[in-house]
Amino acid sequence: MKVRVKFLATIRQITGEPEIELEIHPGDSVEAALQALQARYGTTFKEATTGTTAGGIPKVRFLVNGRNTDFLEGPETKLKDGDVMVLVPPVAGG
Repeated sequence: MKVRVKFLATIRQITGEPEIELEIHPGDSVEAALQALQARYGTTFKEATTGTTAGGIPKVRFLVNGRNTDFLEGPETKLKDGDVMVLVPPVAGG
């Protein structure tokens, strides 16, 4: 199975790629896909995608097919062949 993974903002800078196709196993979750991405891109990527900021905001949010996983099953949201997963770091503006 394959999912398309899109990287935005600082995550894109770390990976050097706007998007990739990621091979996953049937039944894999967003968390499993994230672990595969962390293994692929290393420590800097892992630090940028794990935990929260000093303000308590998650360092990254996940969208699956345009839906925030916070409103699905969180990191346990199951992925299917052809899904699109987007990693969205917090963005400030003003």
